[in-house]
Amino acid sequence: METIHEDAESNFELDKVKKKYSNLGHTVLMVQLERGGSGLGLSLAGHKDRNCMAVFVCGLNPKGAAYKAGSIQVGDEILEVNGVVLHGRCHLNASAIIKGLSGPVFKVIILRRKAAIEDIAVKPITHFPISLSDEATEEQYASSYPNVRTVSVKKGTQSLGIMIIEGRHAEVGQGIFISDIQEDSAAEKAGLEIGEMILAVNKDTLVGSNYENAANLLKRTEGLVTLVVSNPGKKSSETPSGEAGATPATSIRSHSPGALKPPSAAGSKPPSRPTTPTPEPVADPATCPINPGKDTTVEINTDNKSLGIFFIGGKDTLVNGIVLVEIYPGGVADKDGRLQPGDQILDVNGTTLKDVTNTTASQALRQTLPKMKLIVHRPATQEYTPLEVELMKKPGKGLGISVVARKNGKGVYIADIISGGPADMDGKIAKGDLIISVNGQSVENSTGEEAGAILKIASGKVSLKLNRYKPVQR
Repeated sequence: METIHEDAESNFELDKVKKKYSNLGHTVLMVQLERGGSGLGLSLAGHKDRNCMAVFVCGLNPKGAAYKAGSIQVGDEILEVNGVVLHGRCHLNASAIIKGLSGPVFKVIILRRKAAIEDIAVKPITHFPISLSDEATEEQYASSYPNVRTVSVKKGTQSLGIMIIEGRHAEVGQGIFISDIQEDSAAEKAGLEIGEMILAVNKDTLVGSNYENAANLLKRTEGLVTLVVSNPGKKSSETPSGEAGATPATSIRSHSPGALKPPSAAGSKPPSRPTTPTPEPVADPATCPINPGKDTTVEINTDNKSLGIFFIGGKDTLVNGIVLVEIYPGGVADKDGRLQPGDQILDVNGTTLKDVTNTTASQALRQTLPKMKLIVHRPATQEYTPLEVELMKKPGKGLGISVVARKNGKGVYIADIISGGPADMDGKIAKGDLIISVNGQSVENSTGEEAGAILKIASGKVSLKLNRYKPVQR
């Protein structure tokens, strides 16, 4: 059942939640569910972009409390349950957390946006088991994956006896694949095959999971383990379900993405087993470099501190895009060491910064959270828009600009424009513009003190040459 509170305390709590997640830019709702004997009936999945952690509702079992309440929809992103923050977490972890909550009342905070259903790693689930206690079924995945079957493996005191790898297959995309099977193991006797993609383990889907979470989930299994797998390399879909084996084998072994070698050249002995799809390396957003000419997802540990950056842009400014101008020494971004001036910020914690105002971008980038996830584009070649401006400097007055020396190199840039001053009235100069010369005298490689002295002694008509970061048109 769903409980809707109209009292002042609940309204106050909802206002706090909306303020907390206001940077996400979409509808935030608070729903209260009471789990009966049939359970909540929520099927969860991750984001189709492997670099984005999210917990989406991909199915609502008609027998569950969530469906009956009518307040949660497929495509809703779960932000919190009973005060436990799930925003930015893996859906497998979220599933385990929700199962571990005592209930029976669950206060669920959700984010609702129209386009979210396009971001889910799996198609919405429409087939459900007879009872909510049953394992994941083949029917849930058959419409999206080829040759789906269910295999039951009897896990003894050791393990299943499989090696897994995170990789990409041309037909089914990113996923967790079986890269090797220990001979005479429970997995081999149960009929699992090398190259199969593991879709689910008991009740938990692995679609959208990374290697670490999948390995941890498999290691925690006990007794009879039910796997739903897809074999994209098999021509026929008439594959019988495997039967439970009895003999345990060695533990699951780690295999790094990209480390698996392709089949050997012609003339060598043919492989006795199918080969695993050659994976594409999956970058770790916490450590991956930002390569020029492409979008890169990075995750920065901020420890509830601001990033320590100066940026420009927004659809309401002269720069249509969010561009970094300065990385402050000693700040979080500086210590992380990957961001640099000229980088374009496309997305912050799932909130797009394309075609937003400067204020909206500021709210998103100046959050204080434990971690910040950014999508960054570094231009292959940094381009600038050259500007030439003439301002009249009256005796005893300034140009109406605040100039700051670059912290990570020589030169100066416009940090602020004083309202009503010559620069503001002219309207051509913007924050973040790099000053190249003053009355023909170069300040491009000058220190802040040197550039300040040149600007101070300039009088009358002052000619400025500037460079403005030019965002890559997307």
